[in-house]
Amino acid sequence: MTVTCYYNNNKIQIFKIISDTINNVVKMHSHAKNAYEIHLIDSGKGVLETENAKYTIAKNSLYITGPNIPHKQIPDNESPMHELCIYLKISPSGKDSTINYFTQHPFWIGKSTSSIRSIFKQMIEESKSNRLWNESIISALAIRLIAEMARLYSPESTKAQRPYTDNDLNENRSWILDQLLLDDGINSTLNDFAKRMGVCPRQAERIIKEHYGSSFKQLRYESRMAMAVTLLEQKNMPIEECALICGYSSSSSFISAFRQKYKTTPKKYRDKISKN
Repeated sequence: MTVTCYYNNNKIQIFKIISDTINNVVKMHSHAKNAYEIHLIDSGKGVLETENAKYTIAKNSLYITGPNIPHKQIPDNESPMHELCIYLKISPSGKDSTINYFTQHPFWIGKSTSSIRSIFKQMIEESKSNRLWNESIISALAIRLIAEMARLYSPESTKAQRPYTDNDLNENRSWILDQLLLDDGINSTLNDFAKRMGVCPRQAERIIKEHYGSSFKQLRYESRMAMAVTLLEQKNMPIEECALICGYSSSSSFISAFRQKYKTTPKKYRDKISKN
């Protein structure tokens, strides 16, 4: 279910409202332009990893991962985290200080308030129901959640924020791209992406460039390297098998690609992880 609403000329689309247990590592990935994922840990524990830091997360941990913020979620083996998660897109008009302030914080981590926790629960309940006007309720709750998050960033009143300009992009394709890159980015071809989006390969490349500021080839490379790190950290498998899973026909080409990204070989990377 996709819910679309407007608030002070700002277009807001809610694509995903879920309550789920994370049992496996969610590999390093990022979201497209104007896309935000708000995470609330309901129980359990684990680690949130970004390009620059690692954070221990547990019950009531609240964090937002916005556009171009690479992040990875690692559940605790004995007590995996149960996560409440909302994925939305905002096409800001620049005319509302609350929306502006929210969109200017693509990454934030802290503790949830009782109010935010209540909003999450209500949104999940409404998303699972077929009750009359549940989309209107979800829209109102989403706007309130954004306002509560902005309030959490800055407890005190703030001055007018700078306008945020945006291109008129296809939000539905952005959602498809995010899911494809997370789930199928390793072995997919540009033709596969184009087919799923219902466009020709040339147009698919242009859409990817608009949403991610990168080429399809580079995004696939980043997805493969994210998977490589996950496999090397979590599983004791031969380098040759890791190469095949990551989409490389030979271990030599895999090692070369890995060294280009991480300035070391897969074996040395694994040895370093084992020592730590």
